[in-house]
Amino acid sequence: MNLEKITDKILHLNFPNQYLLASTFNRFQEHYESPEFRGKIFSLEEYMDWYASEKGNFTYFEDWAGFNIPSYVLQPFYEGKFDPLLEKEKKLLSLFKKKEGIFYIIGTFGDKNQSTLKHEIAHGLFYTVPDYKKDVLALLSTVDTRKIRRELMKDCGYCKEVLYDETHAYLLGSLSDWRKKRIINKSHEDIKMSLENIYQKYYNLETKK
Repeated sequence: MNLEKITDKILHLNFPNQYLLASTFNRFQEHYESPEFRGKIFSLEEYMDWYASEKGNFTYFEDWAGFNIPSYVLQPFYEGKFDPLLEKEKKLLSLFKKKEGIFYIIGTFGDKNQSTLKHEIAHGLFYTVPDYKKDVLALLSTVDTRKIRRELMKDCGYCKEVLYDETHAYLLGSLSDWRKKRIINKSHEDIKMSLENIYQKYYNLETKK
């Protein structure tokens, strides 16, 4: 995996393939945003059993192409609470052991997933730039996002704590699937450009520092 600095506080790990990406981030990510495992200590086997029971099979390593975690998520792993660690987890942890302060880690694979990378950078901005988060939430408050949030909880498996963050990141991407399911309406389409403008404004400001 290659480490790249997007901003001073957003760090990007790029992996050669999706399996390595997803199998490395799995427990970090789900400790952060799983509706079942958020804030809990769990083994990979426990997570695999739960995921398979929810989906009918364990397809996690094929289902997810992008990952994002705030730096505090690493702490229980450093403290040995997730012992035994996978070698992949140890390698990720070694990269940030001396990094201080608040930062955000995002992960993608390959060099053609620009839409996924943008989605994950949006999460990073939401967490590390207070004015970005404030502007995004103000914009989202002008439309009804209940259907979107229900979809994110029910079908995508996000916990309630990250729903507004996920709503904004998904709205920045392709909306074709949500159009087909009638989850979004014209009001969501109308704010998409404004959301894009907010993203570009803060992305440009942060990357030029």
